[in-house]
Amino acid sequence: MACMDRQKPGSVIPPHCRVTIVHDWLLGMRGGEWVLDAILDILPNPIIQTLFYNPAGINPSINAHSIRPGPLNHLPLVKHWYRWTLPLMPLATNCIRIHPRTDLVISLSHCVAHGVITPPGVRHICYYFSPMRYLYDQGETYLKHGGPGRYLLRLASAHLRRWDIRAAQRPQQVATLSKFVAGRIAKAYNRTAQVIHPPVRTQLFTLPKPGFHVSPQRENEFLMVSAMVPYKRVDLGIRAANRLGIPLRVVGDGPLLRQMRKIAGPTVTVEGPVHDTRLLHLYQTRKALIYPAEEDFGIVPLEAMACGMPVLGYRSGGLTETLVEGVCGAFFDEQSVDCLKVALENLDPRKYKAHAMRTQAERFSEANFKAKFMNLIRSELGY
Repeated sequence: MACMDRQKPGSVIPPHCRVTIVHDWLLGMRGGEWVLDAILDILPNPIIQTLFYNPAGINPSINAHSIRPGPLNHLPLVKHWYRWTLPLMPLATNCIRIHPRTDLVISLSHCVAHGVITPPGVRHICYYFSPMRYLYDQGETYLKHGGPGRYLLRLASAHLRRWDIRAAQRPQQVATLSKFVAGRIAKAYNRTAQVIHPPVRTQLFTLPKPGFHVSPQRENEFLMVSAMVPYKRVDLGIRAANRLGIPLRVVGDGPLLRQMRKIAGPTVTVEGPVHDTRLLHLYQTRKALIYPAEEDFGIVPLEAMACGMPVLGYRSGGLTETLVEGVCGAFFDEQSVDCLKVALENLDPRKYKAHAMRTQAERFSEANFKAKFMNLIRSELGY
């Protein structure tokens, strides 16, 4: 095997090993793109294949690599309407060509990347962010809150599900980001996934100063940081803040941004997308994070904890694996405005210690992720 050549110092894989990464799309820096960024640090100059690519939305360290978008990327205005091409994505993924002398394919998938077809003898590791939520356990949420696209989803879902189940059998090795998602993979695909928690940028998101504690330095404003998509349930936080008349700031981007601005009351500011410098400032200066999503893992709450900010989150999903109740924040038990409203009334951010929250966040550092992913690759390649 070509991979058994002399190993490059500091790299998990020898320099002559040919690696291809398949990522659903590269249009902005969200959790999946930061996972990709961390994996690139341990690979010798991989090729990146993706369906859609917008260099302006991606950081320089990813853009420095060879990135090959698919033919759908050339459609007019597709970077704004790419979700409408969902029925075409399986075909576009089947058409991705992997060089036959490739030694390893790594797919990073929350949609269709896991379905890439590899040449005989080429090893394939899939790191799942999630099976397609809208095909399985969260389909009703997308059909209820997904706007005009819900009609397209309803028409295409049966075909997509059949393709997805077949495609999920293609990787030789499967890993994922939480026990919660591993359970969903087992249910949807009858496959066992190794759990490797994704990286949290604890080197960027830090405490404001040594000995910092919540309050009195923090402003009397709650914070939500989220993609504006249906399953994140940003609407719950906004409606609860409206009822209580409490200050809330919402940051993030996505197809529901305009809708969230429409429902925001006078005490709610929907700021929209922000850069890391602004996000760090908000984590370090606001009262507490509201997190109402049933999340596959939940990097945002750990970023907040790394900055000494307590979290009020929905008791479900990956968040139950990372948020230590009474140390890093509290849970509420139903995705309803009434339940969240009561939890907000009972929350006392002053009782949570910043350094305890920071210690918990550091368990999920980028260095820990890289070490575990290196071991996964070594195991698959047999060295």
